[in-house]
Amino acid sequence: MSLYPFKKYSATVPTQWVDFNGHMNTKYYGLVIYDAHIDFTEHLDLGERYRYANNCSKALVESHCIFERELCEGDEIEVVSWLLYVDEKRIHTFHEIYCTNKGYRAAAGEHLDLHIDLATRRVSPFPSEVLERLKVIEQQFCQLPKPVKVGSTIKIPSIT
Repeated sequence: MSLYPFKKYSATVPTQWVDFNGHMNTKYYGLVIYDAHIDFTEHLDLGERYRYANNCSKALVESHCIFERELCEGDEIEVVSWLLYVDEKRIHTFHEIYCTNKGYRAAAGEHLDLHIDLATRRVSPFPSEVLERLKVIEQQFCQLPKPVKVGSTIKIPSIT
């Protein structure tokens, strides 16, 4: 049985996350996605243990958030995390925030991280055994339908 997609982060939207419009403020969507990203990083064994064992880490270099539906005080949320792609220096992840009590996806966040050697503070390749392990996980995700709006960008009409 597959462990993917990965689900660990869940919460109830607290009063302090709600703005004057009566819904969860944008900054908390980002916080939820960031916290889920950390959980997923730990799950992939690229977190704190990895950092101290290898003097390497990863750094977020690109992030994109898609807001689809509002979340309100008391809503139950869960984040589903995906490993979409990994190569020798990059890891591409996607996180979906679901409102479980109302049955819809409320938002999604897409991230690109680079593998960093902390001694040089430069991008460096993953150790071969780590890359091989991550490629196995990537293949498990590839067997699933891709989540909606992966790779989306902001598009504005052309000015003529």
